[in-house]
Amino acid sequence: MLLPVNQFFDTLPKKQCSKCGTVMEEQSECYTHECDECGGKTVYPLTFKPDPKYQP
Repeated sequence: MLLPVNQFFDTLPKKQCSKCGTVMEEQSECYTHECDECGGKTVYPLTFKPDPKYQP
């Protein structure tokens, strides 16, 4: 008997970095097997948070 699709995907293990083993966030169209730190990538946040110490 086949599982429903959503139950099948819920039972899959979390994606982990192949070097350090940290759990990675799932992203669509993302086939990398290394986290950003192990891959040497710099990631910038998508939201802007102003510095509370900045006074114009």
